[in-house]
Amino acid sequence: MSPQHLKHFAALAIASAAALAGCAPTNAPAPPQAAQDAAVAKAAPLAHLSRTERLRAFLTERYGKAAKLSGKWRGSWTQDGDTRLTDWHVCAEQPVVTGDSWQQLLAVCGSPLDGAHPDPGAIDFFVLRPEADRFAVAAELTGQNFGSRGEPGTVQILRAGSDFYGFRIEHGWFGQGYSLITQTLVLPGPNGLVEAGGVRSHIDNTAAYDCDDADAEPDCQARLFNLDFTLHFDDRDPAARQWPLLIEETGLGCGGQPVRREHRFTLDPTTWSYAFPEALRREECE
Repeated sequence: MSPQHLKHFAALAIASAAALAGCAPTNAPAPPQAAQDAAVAKAAPLAHLSRTERLRAFLTERYGKAAKLSGKWRGSWTQDGDTRLTDWHVCAEQPVVTGDSWQQLLAVCGSPLDGAHPDPGAIDFFVLRPEADRFAVAAELTGQNFGSRGEPGTVQILRAGSDFYGFRIEHGWFGQGYSLITQTLVLPGPNGLVEAGGVRSHIDNTAAYDCDDADAEPDCQARLFNLDFTLHFDDRDPAARQWPLLIEETGLGCGGQPVRREHRFTLDPTTWSYAFPEALRREECE
């Protein structure tokens, strides 16, 4: 994202206000904080409470008095009638300018205290709109399952069009020397926030247990792979409502063969999703 785009939004793709790893947007450095604040102030010059104060008030209203903008708080998570003690934290938040107004994007992550290896964590996604001196919910998608060991992964807020913003969640599974990391997109659709599809972010078996043994099969090393799938949006037409999605596949495939491929997708206006092929959701080198 380049500086000339600042007139369309009040922030870069934050991914968690320093609370989560990988907070930077996929295709841009962060604009100065002063520029973000100025854009929001211009879009809402009559606000009496600051954005931070309204955000704190929303968290307290939604999650209880212990909720806070930085750090964890103890709460609970109820799913399928089962209530579990859960540590919550704000894992992404960013104000964005849309047209002549602005919105606040927010993701809150929960980690059940008793999470076993296969257990996911929880993420609640919100699009909030300023209303008098508070935030009202414009759209939400809550109780979503991601990750393993009770950890939901990390969340990034990204810009996917001229004034079109969403969430990227990176979450993974690790076992027996294999790494399977997935990236999932949650975007605002015509009827609210929707999961628009997921692809791998990284896969490898470089630490595969069956290749560490003295009795490992002779061709074991030939089956090792290490691949990255880097996601970003093509913003060469900055005025376009939605930008094409690009995924770069790089690394080592079967037999250590170098791989470099680019995949291009557009958002389907009927299903409001990307038609990702199975090849981008695979667990093996090919």
